[in-house]
Amino acid sequence: MHRKWVAAIAFAILLLGITGVSAQDSRTLIWQRWDVVIDNIDTENNVYRVTEHYEIEFRGTFSFGVRDIEHDMLEDIQNIRITDRGTALRSGCLNQAGTFCARETGSSTDITYNFATPIASGKGIFEISYEVVGNLLIYEGGDQLWWDAVPSDHFGYPIRASTITVELPEGFAPRKDIDPVVTYGATGDITVEGTTVTATATNGIGSSESFSIRVQYPHNPNARVPSWQTSFDQDLATRPLINIGVILASVLIGLGLPLLFFVLWQTRGRDPKIGPVPTFLSEPPSSLPPAVVGTLIDERSDPRDAISTIVDLAQRGYMVIEEQQQEGLFGIGTTREFTFKRTDKPLTDLRPYETRMMNRLFSGSTLERGMNSLRNTFYTTITQIQTDLYGELVKEGFFKSNPNNTRGVWSLIGVGLIVLTILGASMILPLIEGLTEFGFCIPGALFMAAAAAFAFGSAMPAKTRKGAEEAAKWKAFYEYLSNLDKYGNVDEAAQRFAEYLPYAVAFGIDKSWVRRFSQSTSASIPPWYYPTYLGGPWRRGYRAGTPIYGGRGFGAGDLGDNLPGDLVSADGGFSLDQMSGNLSQGLESISSGLTSMLDSASSVMTSRPQSTTSGSSGRWSSGGRSFSGGGGFRSGGGGGGGRSGFG
Repeated sequence: MHRKWVAAIAFAILLLGITGVSAQDSRTLIWQRWDVVIDNIDTENNVYRVTEHYEIEFRGTFSFGVRDIEHDMLEDIQNIRITDRGTALRSGCLNQAGTFCARETGSSTDITYNFATPIASGKGIFEISYEVVGNLLIYEGGDQLWWDAVPSDHFGYPIRASTITVELPEGFAPRKDIDPVVTYGATGDITVEGTTVTATATNGIGSSESFSIRVQYPHNPNARVPSWQTSFDQDLATRPLINIGVILASVLIGLGLPLLFFVLWQTRGRDPKIGPVPTFLSEPPSSLPPAVVGTLIDERSDPRDAISTIVDLAQRGYMVIEEQQQEGLFGIGTTREFTFKRTDKPLTDLRPYETRMMNRLFSGSTLERGMNSLRNTFYTTITQIQTDLYGELVKEGFFKSNPNNTRGVWSLIGVGLIVLTILGASMILPLIEGLTEFGFCIPGALFMAAAAAFAFGSAMPAKTRKGAEEAAKWKAFYEYLSNLDKYGNVDEAAQRFAEYLPYAVAFGIDKSWVRRFSQSTSASIPPWYYPTYLGGPWRRGYRAGTPIYGGRGFGAGDLGDNLPGDLVSADGGFSLDQMSGNLSQGLESISSGLTSMLDSASSVMTSRPQSTTSGSSGRWSSGGRSFSGGGGFRSGGGGGGGRSGFG
């Protein structure tokens, strides 16, 4: 099999160079006819002659052809003769015009023939004749001639017409209703007139089709049995047992392993049953951070869980997020810039993944960080935080083991089965294809088992009872946030807009959550969000490292260092009452900026740098009537086969 592919590659190289045609030339051919005549059949000595007749329309310049004849189910190929447009070619292996060279490789006879003269966009007519020794099958119920007249490998060119003619000796005409005559490969019409059997390809022969014939005729008691027939018959005798074994093995693998995976999922991969849980909860059921909640519910740590941590840390007073806007040229378009700024709140009570987030955002003595500076660098931290979150689930007692590791083990099982599928198809299948026609079932079964491993593996992580109960409660809170109009008072929820926003991010409903309250007069701008473009109390931004004033999100210096009275300005001054009013009326004006901030954080913080990149022949393809004498179906086809092409 590998030899044929190597030969095909070598032939392709010859096509490009041996004729002296430049690589830019486009060459092709139309195979008009491939007719085969089988005659001079010596039933006693087990010898007959094969004559192959080709008619081909060449487009481009061609100077040689190849014909390889495989030695499967025969003893030898002798007396080779070749004619090119009526001119007999001489035997010779020096690649001279008008010569042919036949070499025995052990598994085939490889013939290369050089045209008498090159053919440039014209018609070629060739005949190749040879004697086949030891191909006839000998059985008392009827001897058989089985020949792959047209191999499947004819370099992808379809053949428009083909006829196989078998001239049997006198007295050996197939007996009606006793001796079957069958074709394989391309669809064929068969006629039997005395000792002449003719098979015609009904619709021609496809680009990778073969055309074979098998004829049974009366037994000659003096016929010589070929040397390979004994092992062939033994293979046929053991074939049913091998077929049964292969089918049973395929069933055990293809059905047994998925069933085993199902049982393991039922016994180890399902969450424990818990008692009744409310349909919805209008408040968070515990103080669990949103990133841990998001990971618990779907058992996967997603980038949005890590992004929710930023909003959660801001809401808890560890940082603020400042937005600046700049109008484009002629007032067309708007450019937004977001900056993370550290407050003065210590980091002593943070979880490990939260500490990692803060230390990465504000490394060393850094107190502020532009969001765009994180592009193509922060993704490694996101990955580490995702790993930390799995650890949090185990630490909280929600899982006995890391759910991501559990899925990883099952992924390895699936990959291992895929590797076995590939090895079975590429290495094992060629070894057993001559012993059974069901060899393909084993790779197919392995593939089914691999698919089952991937399918069940994704659902195999199992929560503890504590984890299942906690997840159910948070799902009820998710139901409330997703269907607020159905379950709750919207105005009351609006007052907790900023408090619930981190959970909305973890649940993946942050955009709808912001839109829901953008028109509400009860929802206020989050105290950690600084839209400097609105002017007023936000115009000077936030001074990094200072406290958040009164929980409203303004650095003390922004209000005149706690002056005893209001500062007077040309527009009438500014008071705390005005600030309170702006907070309750400003969510509509910053809703697009808040949504943009969340989108930008997800895009920037997960971005990565762009990487730089610079047919087997002679195989039986259809069944047929049963044959007497043990000459049943055999993978690999009859004698002959091989390939044929031109260059």
